[in-house]
Amino acid sequence: MEDSVCAVVVTYNRVALLQKCLHAILTQSVAVAHVLVVDNHSTDETPRVIGEMTDKRIIYRRLDANYGGAGGFKRGIAAAISDTPDHFFWIMDDDTIPTQTALAALLKARERVPNFGFLTANVRWKDDSPMNVPPIAGDWAEATRKDVIKVHEASFVSLFVSRSRVNEVGLPFADFYIWHDDTEFTLRLAEAGNGYYVPRAIVIHESRSNQAPLIYRDVADRIPRYYYLYRNEMYICRKHKSRLTLVRTVVRDLYVSLKVLLIAPDHRLQRSVTVLRGTFSGLRFLPKG
Repeated sequence: MEDSVCAVVVTYNRVALLQKCLHAILTQSVAVAHVLVVDNHSTDETPRVIGEMTDKRIIYRRLDANYGGAGGFKRGIAAAISDTPDHFFWIMDDDTIPTQTALAALLKARERVPNFGFLTANVRWKDDSPMNVPPIAGDWAEATRKDVIKVHEASFVSLFVSRSRVNEVGLPFADFYIWHDDTEFTLRLAEAGNGYYVPRAIVIHESRSNQAPLIYRDVADRIPRYYYLYRNEMYICRKHKSRLTLVRTVVRDLYVSLKVLLIAPDHRLQRSVTVLRGTFSGLRFLPKG
């Protein structure tokens, strides 16, 4: 089939959400050919629950360690290429719950813009408020008659790509570990073919919050993660943005490193140093894979 789809789901220690996600995928109005579950070495009941599922479309790949979201998505897309014959990959985290017609809407959009680089869904939070909203392109209106909107980048919360485009631009960078791996990957895809937002492809993102992560207010044990956020964003500025954007981002990060010293609720020095380490590491960071 020319429209055969492999859903790629990356999971870690969220078995209840994973079950809900898989049920939503397996009951789509247009059937997927395969569902490739990439388990980032969960320590909960994930292996047992997946082992008890009888749907033959499920392919389970348990990793030998937790490679972060970036490593999971890279390995998942690579496995979809090697282990299935499917033409399209529908990529998401385990807290993405597609509505029943989400895939049908993506496939319909694919027919209207056949040379797309990627398609991204209309992501809503649990209260139906919008989230993961992609930045629109300057000429966004050129595609609205086709019921899609042109965008520059997108997240892995229901990303739809073709096998041929992945073969053209390569896989996500596992070295990103967490944060912005999807941004960098979709920027590469958009350079090969336009990216489009599909309003009718609705998915629910059952994340804990609909607020962007901020080092000012996050809990102390999550502070080290922000190193990757600032490092990866700086790499993206160097590789895909203008020099002016790069300079502005460096200045912004310096401001953030000072601001957390004044307003963060605790661990102020650790937060500030994390921002600086990430920013300056990003100025020389070269992901290898």
